[in-house]
Amino acid sequence: MPRVAVPLTHLSRPGPSIDRHRAEFADPALEERFLQHMLPERNAQLKASMLFSAAFFVVFGVTDIATLGPTFTAWVLVGLRVAVALGALGACAAIAAHPDSVALSVRATCWVLVAGLAVFTAVCWFQPDSMAWNLMSLSVIVMAVYIVFPNRFLYAVAIGVGASVVFAAMLLVQGRLTGDDMVALVLLLALGNGHGYIAARRLQLAQREQFRSTLLLQELADRDPLTGCLNRRVLQEGMLDAELARARRYGSALSVILCDIDHFKRINDTHGHAAGDQVLCAFAALLRTMTRETVDSVIRYGGEEFLVVLPQTELAGAQALAERIRDAFARASCPLPGGARVRATASFGVACAPALHPHPPARFEDLIGAADAELYAVKRGGRNGVRGRIVADPPALQRSSA
Repeated sequence: MPRVAVPLTHLSRPGPSIDRHRAEFADPALEERFLQHMLPERNAQLKASMLFSAAFFVVFGVTDIATLGPTFTAWVLVGLRVAVALGALGACAAIAAHPDSVALSVRATCWVLVAGLAVFTAVCWFQPDSMAWNLMSLSVIVMAVYIVFPNRFLYAVAIGVGASVVFAAMLLVQGRLTGDDMVALVLLLALGNGHGYIAARRLQLAQREQFRSTLLLQELADRDPLTGCLNRRVLQEGMLDAELARARRYGSALSVILCDIDHFKRINDTHGHAAGDQVLCAFAALLRTMTRETVDSVIRYGGEEFLVVLPQTELAGAQALAERIRDAFARASCPLPGGARVRATASFGVACAPALHPHPPARFEDLIGAADAELYAVKRGGRNGVRGRIVADPPALQRSSA
């Protein structure tokens, strides 16, 4: 399976749940993500299925003429077959023109299936003597509805069961069924729908299980095992450059906070590395608690350094947040094994690409570099403080604020 693009925010729970009755993710946003991820493969399969089925649907018009003779009714039925085939071609063209639309793909699938089954029912109405062949044909078509044409599971069930009920009702209205015929009708339609239901549900669940496993594996690869924060791998994959590009496209602000725990080596030397890990985890937990879970991103940048990415946040808001984090961390104490507690402080450098700036930074590294410069200015000034600046191109437009 291709790599799944994971946004900066982490999954809200260890294992996204799947509604096994609907064969979909319980979270609508995650289901939409899955559908978008599968859309290229789905569209390719859908177009192939439509073209193949449309060709055979028209070719089988020969049986209408063979059964009814070259009558007006036979030619009308052939015309209806051709209309459905043209509709399928139109659906393929629409999908090709809008390859990113999940809704269009689903609507095209449902339209072609419903139209094709409606014409098939009309054909069967005018060929009552071919009931046995038509019943077997419907069983094959129903299996195709479930398996060959990619669709939402519930829609496939509705179309398959609905077509079976309409077909059975048509035969009852014609009044040509014996008791044995009725039993055979029910059993064949139940067999087609039952096997189709089981196969389609298994396929839909398997695809989502695989997608979920890919998400979780990528989540593990993108996260620091000690603190649970994102790691620098997200920088290498260009996810933060994508965040900057999004801010530039929509004219929104983007800020970053680079923070470093003061005298961290002294904590390790005095209390041991286990205590240092405790302090790191406590600081990371504070960062995640004080930032927006579904908007902001907290990254372990290296050692005791953390990077906080704040979309849609101006410099003043980012500095205010950094100051609240600084104050909360300075006032807190981290419990250690044996009952001891340790206090620590942190320094913060803030950089901002403001909203609608005429010269936004070209690269995310420019923001990080500016935040790093502000961070070390704080450290040179005595640590346990916050400094920030606006970042823009060309450099002459930059200005600093303490």
